Amino acid sequence: MTEKLLLVFGGLATALVLALNFGGGPETSVFVAAALTLVLLAYLLGEATHQLGEHVGGRIAGFLNATLGNLPELVVVVLLIHEAKQTPELIDVAKASLIGSVLGNVLFVLGLAFLLGGLKHGTQKFRATFASLNSIMLVLAVAAIAVPDLISFQSKEAAEHLGPLSVAIAIVLFVVYLASTYYFLKDGDAEHAPDGEHGARWSKGFCIGVLLASAIAVGFVSESLVGAMEHTIQSVGISASFMGFILVPVVGNIAEHLVAVQLAWRNKMDFGVGIALTSSVQVALFVVPVALFLSHAIGNPITLTFEPRQLLALALAAIVLPNVVGDGESTWIEGLQLLALYALIAIGFWW
Repeated sequence: MTEKLLLVFGGLATALVLALNFGGGPETSVFVAAALTLVLLAYLLGEATHQLGEHVGGRIAGFLNATLGNLPELVVVVLLIHEAKQTPELIDVAKASLIGSVLGNVLFVLGLAFLLGGLKHGTQKFRATFASLNSIMLVLAVAAIAVPDLISFQSKEAAEHLGPLSVAIAIVLFVVYLASTYYFLKDGDAEHAPDGEHGARWSKGFCIGVLLASAIAVGFVSESLVGAMEHTIQSVGISASFMGFILVPVVGNIAEHLVAVQLAWRNKMDFGVGIALTSSVQVALFVVPVALFLSHAIGNPITLTFEPRQLLALALAAIVLPNVVGDGESTWIEGLQLLALYALIAIGFWW
């Protein structure tokens, strides 16, 4: 009954957003309604992928949850890039959301999971090997993303080649993503993958139906959100950088946020940590390259250049993560420390 109510609310909320958007409603109201609806749709996506993972096995449950949980953000980023043809500052929002998504998973989601799980269960354990492999891939992604900015600082002539350089780096990241996905799903042993729960409440057909319906609704609602974003930034006074760095990732990744924290609360840390880390790595190795490729397809190509403070924040996360997950144990104080670092970064971006 709960699932059916959620589906009904999801459909009604989507219809309300479309009515406000096409009916000429206040753009701030459209933005708020679209954001809240995306939260609900993201939860439905996350729950459907989690339940489908129970049918196909625990090994790929975390992968499915993270992959389709990142769908709303990918749609929002691509729409922002498209809208930036008329409103160039939306490119800053799109790029900030990519970095903010990685940080949100590494610092906010993992920190909240460690904090709440630790307060309830004390010291919690998870497979350090899987977490360490994801940490290494995140360091690789940070290094790759930093290369275009280092080149652009070198000379004006070098900066002229940022477009081809960004495409080359995106291809490398995408190849690494495909190889790592194959390894985790095929070659990796049980030490390298999180364990899922057993006993799905939903049938396989119902899971697929919810996935398809939610994905279609996400596309329409995301378009409404992006369309109202420029006016909301101007009227509310939120900076474009903060909007992209904090708000868009939180809305787009709410599915993994909720599921990862719930699993930590139930002391299923292998699965919870796996979702948070897999999601962050997927954004860096998959969403970033795909967004760049699609930016060329829609005629508004971007480069992998970011604000220095964004790269600094990303580097801090890449440095902190291996030290936190390397021992395969987590405590509530470690979670509080991760949340404090995220709060400090968010405060800096507010101003």
